[in-house]
Amino acid sequence: MRIDDVDPATMTGEQRELYDIYTTGVRVAPGSPFTLVDTAGRLLGPPAIWIINPVFGKALQQIGSAVRFGSQLPARAREIAILLVGHHHDSAFELYAHERAGAAAGLTEADLAALAERKEPAGLSEMEACVLRTTVRILDAGTLDDDEFRAAATTLGEPGLLELTTIVGYYNMVAWQLAIFDVQPPASA
Repeated sequence: MRIDDVDPATMTGEQRELYDIYTTGVRVAPGSPFTLVDTAGRLLGPPAIWIINPVFGKALQQIGSAVRFGSQLPARAREIAILLVGHHHDSAFELYAHERAGAAAGLTEADLAALAERKEPAGLSEMEACVLRTTVRILDAGTLDDDEFRAAATTLGEPGLLELTTIVGYYNMVAWQLAIFDVQPPASA
């Protein structure tokens, strides 16, 4: 990483509040597909850089929390979108975390391999296939034409399409941050 880890022993009060979000609760519950805290108590992934600016870090974690724990899109569909973004940016940490989350959501090794090649895995539901096609189009063009919008809104609903565009945008931003600060998966991965 291009910046020094923030030592939990020297954190400000605001940093400690953000840190506590990642070291307690649902993110560290048994069975969580990945962790954002190493065995020494240091943050991994996006929180490892967000901790340097707790005002932005708290806002970003709220969006991340909504994406991971509040989305109405099924977990498999959500992970398909996130993995496509991760592969689009060749984001090692996103792929490390979300290949695990995708497997926990029911994506098989064959599904993960197909997504790595931007191919449609066999047996996707109509919603999952729509998420895949729409995500690829957003990544390639930055938008949807009228027909693509109508097709996605019909399948996902307008609220679902808003969620999908938020997920794609959020994970694009995360991939850029991870690349700029050179945040990598844990060595044990």
